[in-house]
Amino acid sequence: MMKKIVYTFIFFNVILFSSAFTQTKEELLKDGINYVYNLKFDSAEINFNKVILSEPKSPEGYFFYSLVQWWKIYLNKNDESKDEIFFQRIEKTLEVTDNLLEKNKQDMNALFYKGGSLGYRGLLWSMREKWLKAANDGRDAINYFNKIYEKNPENKDALFGLGIYNYFAEYVPDSYPYLKPLMLIFPKGDKIKGLEQIKESSQYGKYSKTEAKFILAYIYLFYEKNYAQAEFYSKQLNSEFPQNPVFEKYLYSSYVGLGKINEAYQGWKRVAEKCKNYEFGYENWYLHREANYYTAMCMMYMKRLGEAAEYLNKAEELTYYLDKDETNIGSNIFLLLGKYYDIINNREKAIFYYNKVLDMKNFGETHSEAEKYKNNPYK
Repeated sequence: MMKKIVYTFIFFNVILFSSAFTQTKEELLKDGINYVYNLKFDSAEINFNKVILSEPKSPEGYFFYSLVQWWKIYLNKNDESKDEIFFQRIEKTLEVTDNLLEKNKQDMNALFYKGGSLGYRGLLWSMREKWLKAANDGRDAINYFNKIYEKNPENKDALFGLGIYNYFAEYVPDSYPYLKPLMLIFPKGDKIKGLEQIKESSQYGKYSKTEAKFILAYIYLFYEKNYAQAEFYSKQLNSEFPQNPVFEKYLYSSYVGLGKINEAYQGWKRVAEKCKNYEFGYENWYLHREANYYTAMCMMYMKRLGEAAEYLNKAEELTYYLDKDETNIGSNIFLLLGKYYDIINNREKAIFYYNKVLDMKNFGETHSEAEKYKNNPYK
């Protein structure tokens, strides 16, 4: 029995090793990256492990193997249980790059993947609000990207890292004043230049094209409020990677911003159904709440109040279940409930929800809207 297990293990590894050479490294990496964005994580890991197996002293396979875990985290950012595996994979990538840099401090490949690893680790630290750790990683990452770009201005993947830095280095201190002291250790940013650099990477990057489009969709949707540009990039992403819920929700959110209510309704309703059926990538209560909220909002615009009630009630139920602290979407759900009850002439319940909004932190214009409709019913 033991011999059989050993032979099976050897056979598997021979097949894996030999198949690593049926595609070039570049083909394996590009196909693997596409698998990641289509949420085919097992296939992506097989590709990246083939690269690791064929070139164990090179950083590429380890880096992209880490990004599989990054996307598992990004699909449900509130779940921290996957963080440790990501940190372990990044640490391995850094170990490999450091070995190369000990031999040659000017190894451009090692510098790039070290910068990328630190950049993504910094992103996760910022997501977890570990600002000092995020700042340290971000500062080191930008130094590596600067070195690469100075040596080779044609490296559009390094330009992507510089573009992200330039945009957020100006945006963060303006939007989050309490982080200004941390930004003193960084060079000054430039939002316009950053956007142009990311756009250039989205067209000409070797490995960063899709990630650059993703960042552009994100920036235009949430920061610039340029919904036409958000639609432009998210539509490309959704068309190429239809199984990715992040790209899908960015597209439907841009429809909401543009007032394309019918398209937004059809899209968000599909997302709500996928969440309800626990389709892979959509088994996420936060996304489920968001889908119910936007579907209800669209239905109210379309005067389909009876149907809207079902989605509103589900969004409210999930808010009580999910939120330990006050949230932007929770406040907006209560505000929408107030408007709904005003429309159906239940003034008492409408005021109840407006008061709930006013008892919470102010998110954007939620307080001013709640105060306005508390005094004068929403119609």
